[in-house]
Formats: sequence, C-alpha cells, structure tokens
Amino acid sequence: MYKTLLVFDNYDLLEDIKNLSIWGDSSEFEITDVVNDGVSAYRKIRENRYDLVITEIRIMGMDGLQLLRNVKKEGICSHIVLCSEFEDFNYARQGIILGAYDYFVKPFDETLFFSMFNRIKNETFGGEATGIYYAEEVMNYFERRDTGIYDYISNMIEEVYNTGEDILKADKKVRSICKAVIDDVFNHNDWLDLYVVQEDFYSFDGINERNQNSYKKRYKDIICNLFDEYCELFPNCNNSKIQEVILYILNNPENNLKQKDIATELYINSSYLSTVFPAQTGIRFVDYLTTVKLKRAVWLLKETNMKITDIAERLDYKDMGYFSRLFKNKYKLPPSAYRLSDGDDYQI
Repeated sequence: MYKTLLVFDNYDLLEDIKNLSIWGDSSEFEITDVVNDGVSAYRKIRENRYDLVITEIRIMGMDGLQLLRNVKKEGICSHIVLCSEFEDFNYARQGIILGAYDYFVKPFDETLFFSMFNRIKNETFGGEATGIYYAEEVMNYFERRDTGIYDYISNMIEEVYNTGEDILKADKKVRSICKAVIDDVFNHNDWLDLYVVQEDFYSFDGINERNQNSYKKRYKDIICNLFDEYCELFPNCNNSKIQEVILYILNNPENNLKQKDIATELYINSSYLSTVFPAQTGIRFVDYLTTVKLKRAVWLLKETNMKITDIAERLDYKDMGYFSRLFKNKYKLPPSAYRLSDGDDYQI
C-alpha cells in the first residue's frame, strides 16, 4: 500500500477527504497518519517515508506553502498535494511555483484523485522510488517472518516484467528493486554482516531473453534465500527480553557464550531464560547457539584463510572432533570439504 499523510487544521475538510471512496484496495493508497499543524507534519515527513502528503494550505505553525517549500528543499517527499476549501488562484500559482504535485478545491472529485494516484504509481514504477517502496514492503515481511513473502516476491517480479517494457528495461527495474531490498535488510540488521557477505548478492549476470523464466526464479531465490537465512538466525519472538538475548548472541558469536553468563550480562534469571527461550522461539537455547556459531564458522571458512583448528578455537570449541561432527551434521560435509565447495550460492 502507498502511504499517505493528511495535514488538516479544518476538521470538516479533513472528514471530507477521509470519507472519499478512494482509500484502500481499490487505489492501493492508505491514510497512514493525520496531523493538524505544519510543524508536526514536517517532523513526520522527515521521520517517515510517505508516498503522498495531502495538506490544507491554512494550517497552524507552518502553513501548507511553507511546508511544501521545506519538504521540496530537502527532497524528502516527491508528492505534496495542496487542498483548500475555496478556490484561490494566488495559492494555486504559488503552489505550482513551489512544486506542488496537485491542487484540489472542495467539493472534491474522486475521479481526479484516482487519476492522481495512477500518475504517482506510474512514476513510482518508472524510477528509484520503486525500489524504496518494495524494500519497505519486503522489510515488513522480514520483521513478521511472514512466509507470504514467497508469493509477494513472485507477484512483484511478474508485475514489473508485465509492464509492457522491453526485457532489458524490466530486468533493470527488478535488479534495482532487489538491490534496494538487500540494502534495507542489511541496514536494519548490522549483525548480518557476520554471517553473510552483502556484496555476494550484487553479482548480476547479463540478461538472456530466452531464459526469462529462469531469471525470474533467480531474482526470487536471492530474496527468499536471504529471508530464510534471516529467519534461521533471528527466530520469531514477541518477548523483548528474549529478543535482547538473540541480538546479544548474534552480535557476539565468537564469545564464550554460556546461558548463565548471558543471563547475568542481561540481568535475566537463568531459569527464566531456559524456560522462556524455547517457548518463544521453538528452539532450545543450546541448539540456537550452535546454529549461530556454525553460521559464523561458514563465513570464516569462506572469507578467511584461517586454519580450521583456529576457527574452531575462535568459536570456543576446544574439541576439534566435536566441532567437525557438529558441522558435518548440519552441512553434510566436514569443514575442509565445505571450504572447497561452492557452499550456499546466493548470487544472481
């Protein structure tokens, strides 16, 4: 859905906008936030990514024209629409000069709003905003660990390829979206760099029109593989204390991580942690810890020339044989053979 901020001091005018039959699935635009003054609106726009801002001109604190001027100067929202209860040519002229996307006067015509929505969506598909929009949507799936992401990614890719453009332009857009998604996921989760190499996701091959379906699959696979990695490393959990434990482990995989020590470090009762961790995540604490350490071992095997014995010791495995058995049990190969293999190939 496209996110919209409404900025109205006039309650009746606000209700007129809200009650139009233009919001929701029919247009893909939703009212995300509502404020009644320009200062609050400016702060909201700087803190959030809105696809559209509809503002009354006469508002408190900072009028709609000044808000438009400031937002345009910073380039933080491309679509600012001005509204007024009465037609005023001077306001309309100033708005056009300042770069208003549109100007509406009461009584509002729903047809004009739908037309504007379509223009915005077409522009979004044609530019950098496409990647930003889809990155936000995909990030929501990541945060919810929502497996609906598999269908969402497939539909998104099909939608871009079916815009009627030639295959090279469509491919360029899909690549742009994938890069924006990957950037967003890594920017929100610094710990990921300890387990996967972000640059590996940016190795794009030349397009081959005869293999369009295989390319669609590979674009889907790269995002879904990243999603699977994310979910395994950061299992779904609604308990803030357990989330804190997970993040502590993810950020310190090479530490001597013991349940009791982590509980002490984070001021959590050890018995509570032992009981609540598996209840919240669906995995025993010791099994989760092993998963994280072995994921880190994979990174060290692939990205460094460290001896395998040194990797085991670095991850606090004193018994090399035990480390090798754990590794082979998870990855079907001993560490030495895994280092020589392709391992997990995420490139597209």
